[in-house]
Amino acid sequence: MPEGPPHLTIVGSGSAAYRRYALQSLAERYRLSALLPAEPTWQRPYLADWRVADPADEAALTGALAELTGSGPAVLTWGETVLESTARAAGKLSLRHMSPRSAARCRDKYETRTLLAAAGVSAVRHGLAHTADEAVRIAASIGHPVVLKPRAQAGSIGVVLAADPSAVREGFALAAGAAYGDLPSGVGVLVEEYLVGPEISVDSVVQDGVATPVHVARKRLGFAPHFEEVGHLVTGWGGEPWAGQVRTLVAAAHQVLGIEMGVTHAELRLTPAGPRLVELNGRLGGDLIPYASRLATGVDLVVAAAELALGRTPDLRPDRDGCAEVRFCYPPHDGTVRRVDVERAAAVPGIAHAEVLAAPGTRLLLPPRQVIPRLAVLVASGTDEAACAHALETAVPLVTAEVEPLGEVGTHAVA
Repeated sequence: MPEGPPHLTIVGSGSAAYRRYALQSLAERYRLSALLPAEPTWQRPYLADWRVADPADEAALTGALAELTGSGPAVLTWGETVLESTARAAGKLSLRHMSPRSAARCRDKYETRTLLAAAGVSAVRHGLAHTADEAVRIAASIGHPVVLKPRAQAGSIGVVLAADPSAVREGFALAAGAAYGDLPSGVGVLVEEYLVGPEISVDSVVQDGVATPVHVARKRLGFAPHFEEVGHLVTGWGGEPWAGQVRTLVAAAHQVLGIEMGVTHAELRLTPAGPRLVELNGRLGGDLIPYASRLATGVDLVVAAAELALGRTPDLRPDRDGCAEVRFCYPPHDGTVRRVDVERAAAVPGIAHAEVLAAPGTRLLLPPRQVIPRLAVLVASGTDEAACAHALETAVPLVTAEVEPLGEVGTHAVA
């Protein structure tokens, strides 16, 4: 009797809007089980089996993972909040996974900076503050402006640019109070020099300690002085003058942090003095970036991560040389969402994906008061950056939303 598809266990799925594409892709190739914090809903059609366990309860997580991987010892997570607990559980069960030490180094922004500085890689002046007074002193020693960020949060939450001591105090309060899921809070605020230049992210496949960059996404940032990620552009980069330096830096950063395997998501600034690492995350990129990469290059990073977990060598050969761009739509003001419609936007030529992100009744507060307060997402696909830009410029005004501010209902095109 022929063997069935390989068995893969996913720890945490994320939300449907941001990770359905990942489960769809995996379910076409593998028999999937999942360890989830609650009974599956949208995930159910893709799963052969599942267990429910609190990811913060390491004993329960390890026990449930042992049950699920008994018939196929492969485990994968793309969840920032469960990366460390999954790594520890996988280590106890001798499953292929990034080590707990490397996962912890990626999650701790201060340890990342400290290790890189000690190795002379991507030197960025920085310090760790536990009080506003400490933050002011560190900022003065670095020179304004500075960036303040929580030591152990994610998704640009609580990250702010501060131009003077007063702004540093305000920024410290924001960063110190930031919280996302079960990630650690109250462990200090990183104060570091502001890196001038465009920001990119690099997703890499790491096998046997060797990192191979697969794509670059050029970040679109908004809501200054905060660093809200409002979009991402995946397009060719091999011919860029900074490509060689980026490859060298990404490889060195992985070596310094001791990352053995996995798909990682590095964020860098292209400064006049060369690229500098902002952070290195031990999991797949979020915000539909791997989906955009698949549209642009044909390389499926989700499948690559699964192949690594199964002990195989992923196929990273691109079969196309295109472009894809992710664009998020935000409300014009704080309020309660009554309706969001993307139907007309979805029909625009070049729009590969359009989805509502905020259900009726959702309360949205613009940055920095809330984590990613988005109405909808559009993904454009085309031959080049101009084609994607044209599709998005046409489609974005066709996204409409009713957002109720202070008791009044308004209908808005999202521009």
